[in-house]
Amino acid sequence: MMSHRMILSLATTALAAGLVAGCAQGSVHPGQSAARAQSALTGGEAVKAVALAEQAVLADPRNPGYRMLLGSAYLRAGRFVAARQAYDDAMELGQDDGKVALSLALTDIALGHPDVAVDTLGTHRQQIPVADYGLALALAGHADQAVEVLTGAVRGGDDTPKTRQNLAYAMAMAGHWREARDMAAQDVPADQLTARMAQWAQLNDPGNMRLRVAGVLGVPGQIEDEGQPTALALANFPAAGAGQAVAQAAQAATAQAAIGTTPASPPAATQAPVLASFAAQELPAVDNGAAQPQVADASAAPTAEKLAAIDMPPSSASGAPSAVASANVPAWAIAPRPGTTHAAAPVITGRLRPADRADRAPALVAKAAQARVATLAARTPAMPAGTHLVQLGAFSTQEGAHRAWRHYLAINPALKGYRPVITAAVVNGKQFWRTQAAGFASASPARSLCGSVKAKGGVCIVLANPVANQPGMAPTIRFASNRR
Repeated sequence: MMSHRMILSLATTALAAGLVAGCAQGSVHPGQSAARAQSALTGGEAVKAVALAEQAVLADPRNPGYRMLLGSAYLRAGRFVAARQAYDDAMELGQDDGKVALSLALTDIALGHPDVAVDTLGTHRQQIPVADYGLALALAGHADQAVEVLTGAVRGGDDTPKTRQNLAYAMAMAGHWREARDMAAQDVPADQLTARMAQWAQLNDPGNMRLRVAGVLGVPGQIEDEGQPTALALANFPAAGAGQAVAQAAQAATAQAAIGTTPASPPAATQAPVLASFAAQELPAVDNGAAQPQVADASAAPTAEKLAAIDMPPSSASGAPSAVASANVPAWAIAPRPGTTHAAAPVITGRLRPADRADRAPALVAKAAQARVATLAARTPAMPAGTHLVQLGAFSTQEGAHRAWRHYLAINPALKGYRPVITAAVVNGKQFWRTQAAGFASASPARSLCGSVKAKGGVCIVLANPVANQPGMAPTIRFASNRR
């Protein structure tokens, strides 16, 4: 009997070969493939949805809606590594909304990167419904914070079965089982309450995040996954004109190296005073526990299906970012979808089988993230740092800081005239990654940009660039890419 891995490998290899041939003959229409994928996803045919969504993406690879649809299909199939890649690609292409951010965060949690997930949740906090946000925090291991957020939502008017049950789940994850039972009793029938508590207890294993997330989403939790086919990698499909820009950047970097204008990094003794002065003006890390807006529950699902639920795609097949639809995915005790095996069975024993190689998933994700950062850095030449920076946020992970720049750029087009720089700092013994806009020739344009950020509900501070005027240091810094 063939293993999950062998079946998956054969399917994706055959699919890739078929897709390439189909595209060469002009026979694949992305809209039709996406519509059929959406239909299969709605009908619970996750494997079929994956194949069709992959066809749509290969036919129109820079369509963020199709990438979002592909991520949803992967997620329904329990392929968390592939789903994470697809969601990240959708965001790279400009899909900046709460649905994709929530989906990406959930895959990060499942793959053992809860800190990255919390950074993503914090960046998109205003776009994610409070009930979903709170439950995602609980899944990421921030149960006490989730209790605070959801309690505030219930008291503030979002007193719905979904929010109450998510609060009950968060209470259970925080170890407040009596309070969790009392809260759950408001919506769960008395003869089902003990079973509900038992289900939550069985999934409360911080060492098995994949099974925890799979249980909430009602998707398989024991599927091997090497990621999406390399033929679908976004790097294979650069934006129009990107090749020329990369060539120019490489030429400029080569010329600069030839004339020796880029100095080596200064010794630690030189950097220490700079970091110390910068830390004194540190912008606080994303405050996920701040007062939350009241978000109405727009769900039309029956009350019995709103017991610890989280809003998730499938996406629409239109391909337009604004057309992504949502569907309520109940977390516990829901009827199985056709063709899927649920991780949230009444009795769950043991951890993931060794054959599932869950320990490899974080390594695969980390390798992909490092490759992306390295590629972006190689494409971006050194440039004048300017005299001032605008700091937009501080995050607990480097990847969270990079994702935040994409979000800031999407909501404030004025940032397109500047370049992002991600810097690390240790403040009170904790490491943060700052997301900053650089390239300001003076304080005046920096203040103007910061004002536009604040006008759109953001936070920022204007800082003197500590590198620009350091003795013996040329005014150049390493930038991240603002390629969309």
